[in-house]
Amino acid sequence: MKEYKTYEAAKKRLEEIAAKLEDKDITLEKSMELYEEGTKLVAVCYEKLKNAELKFSQISLSESGDN
Repeated sequence: MKEYKTYEAAKKRLEEIAAKLEDKDITLEKSMELYEEGTKLVAVCYEKLKNAELKFSQISLSESGDN
């Protein structure tokens, strides 16, 4: 799987996969392949969001003087 440097890029690919999975003519094998990639992308997105939330928390604490 390609490494996604940004949340937006991973999310865009996940949206593309969702659209392809809605295609009624997709083969079982292709749908399984896309589903697997999609589950990995969900984990990538979650990790990027979690890291962003942590960074925002750290910034907020340092700006409020609660080091």
